[in-house]
Amino acid sequence: MKAVKDHPIEDLFGTEIQKGDIYYIFGESVVLESNLDDYLTEHLKGEMILAK
Repeated sequence: MKAVKDHPIEDLFGTEIQKGDIYYIFGESVVLESNLDDYLTEHLKGEMILAK
């Protein structure tokens, strides 16, 4: 993980990115760690599964 001072203002979902937040870049999409599940299911059509 690298630290940057000049980060995006908000992610794909409109959530503000603040100092200390972790975010991911997928091509042109910036996604906060807290929105990663939503991105994977909504945009990449992933499926969340709970193992029992």
